[in-house]
Amino acid sequence: MKIGVIRNPVSGGRSGRARWRGISIALATHFGEREVRETARSGDAARLAIELVEAGCDLIIAVGGDGTIGDVVDGLMRSARPGTAFSFIPTGTGCDFARNFALPRDPEALVRRIAEAPVRRIDVARLTGPSLGGQEEARHFANIASVGVSGRIVQAVNGRGRRVASGSLRFFLCSVREILRYRPETVRVTVDGEEIFKGPVTVAAVANGAWFGGGMHVVPFADLADGLLDIGILRGASKMGVLGILARLYSASHVGHPLISFHRGRVIDIEPLGDRPVSIEADGEALAFDRLRVEVMPSALSLKI
Repeated sequence: MKIGVIRNPVSGGRSGRARWRGISIALATHFGEREVRETARSGDAARLAIELVEAGCDLIIAVGGDGTIGDVVDGLMRSARPGTAFSFIPTGTGCDFARNFALPRDPEALVRRIAEAPVRRIDVARLTGPSLGGQEEARHFANIASVGVSGRIVQAVNGRGRRVASGSLRFFLCSVREILRYRPETVRVTVDGEEIFKGPVTVAAVANGAWFGGGMHVVPFADLADGLLDIGILRGASKMGVLGILARLYSASHVGHPLISFHRGRVIDIEPLGDRPVSIEADGEALAFDRLRVEVMPSALSLKI
């Protein structure tokens, strides 16, 4: 088996770099020969995935955070062999996609599990829409895409300013700050051609997986292999009301709250109704779309973990 490894060298900061040493040794032990590529800028992981597939790799392993994982999945789906096996080793800030699986923390145990695991199929989501420049764009994601304050939070988490915290704490602190600044955006949400919501929204999360935001169990019903997308909608509310809900997201105790509704379907459209552009993110990366359509691709990803 020819192995391609795509690593984000800045993922996880110092702890990520320290963790890479153990990961590298474990990869050498369980896979032997492998080709390691490192990203230098946004979009590199997708390009490298396409190149490694073209070079004949049978398994692509992403080492990084949710953004790296999402980019590699996007590259695989756009490659000549989208059925190429995929796996991942989480080292990033949020590591939310990894929360959908019961994974060991120890690098040796995790790499051994990847080596021994059979390939199984899970769903992928395809996001399309016009960019802010007017061109039609497409992007695949593995976990969650969302509209609203979550897009602002992602921009803050990924910002270049001085970092006063890391991991889930950083997500929480940025969430509080951006919620206090946020004015709800007005959108229309359609599921499989039926309008299910129209009005101000705090967050609309289109979910393949169940977690985002550094451990928020935002759409707990989501299933990576059911051939459907779940969407959770938090309607516009007071800042204090949203902060109260924020604290409940980690335990999924927000389910049943009167301001939140859940829906399920195969094709989800979200379009702005006001004169302000909506804030959009996918797998922890901000996207310059001004509206979006998300379609499920059932059993599209060959996952080895």
